[in-house]
Amino acid sequence: MEAVISLRDVQKRYDSGEVSMLALDGVSLDIPRGQFVAIVGPSGSGKSTLMNLIGCLDRPTAGAYTLAGRDVSELDADERARVRSELLGFIFQGFNLLPRTSALENVEMPLAYLGVAGEERRARATRALELVGLGARLANTPSQLSGGQQQRVAIARALVTEPEVLLADEPTGNLDSRTTEEVLAMLQWLNRERGITIVMVTHEPDVAQCASRIITVK
Repeated sequence: MEAVISLRDVQKRYDSGEVSMLALDGVSLDIPRGQFVAIVGPSGSGKSTLMNLIGCLDRPTAGAYTLAGRDVSELDADERARVRSELLGFIFQGFNLLPRTSALENVEMPLAYLGVAGEERRARATRALELVGLGARLANTPSQLSGGQQQRVAIARALVTEPEVLLADEPTGNLDSRTTEEVLAMLQWLNRERGITIVMVTHEPDVAQCASRIITVK
């Protein structure tokens, strides 16, 4: 199966004055298109660094990273930003929704950055919210939604650009156990029924079990 994410001998080193820290040392990893992967590991193991590299928020000190057939190892900040907007969707622990903005407008935001016209933006954002079961909540602001509904809005926002990969960073960290189950079921459905590749970082073993593959960073 084709790998949508491929890392080869990736290193990430952080230098601060005379101190140098090797956060990742020779990581090689392939994630096939359509797989649901959970990345787990103790605090300080490098899983967040790995997620930042996969998400093109940073670039490796050494090694190669190919995303959807494109070498993104050497891209500058502006080029990485373009790749993120075109190929990746992000789901965060803190939802990161604009508080006084409707669910529909929150989901439209990534399309506005891409220059998509208003009518098409609204249509695509509406479809994304309907996909996550919030078609009746388009006009609600985050304060009028439960935590689980806010995370669904965040998932819709991540999906609206039709990305190659969804990256979820502790997506259930702010949710109770029942709502966590609902959000994980939504991610499993998107992976199974829509074929979306999902990479999720979590420190919770029970959450990781919902993925089809678990990668442990040590």
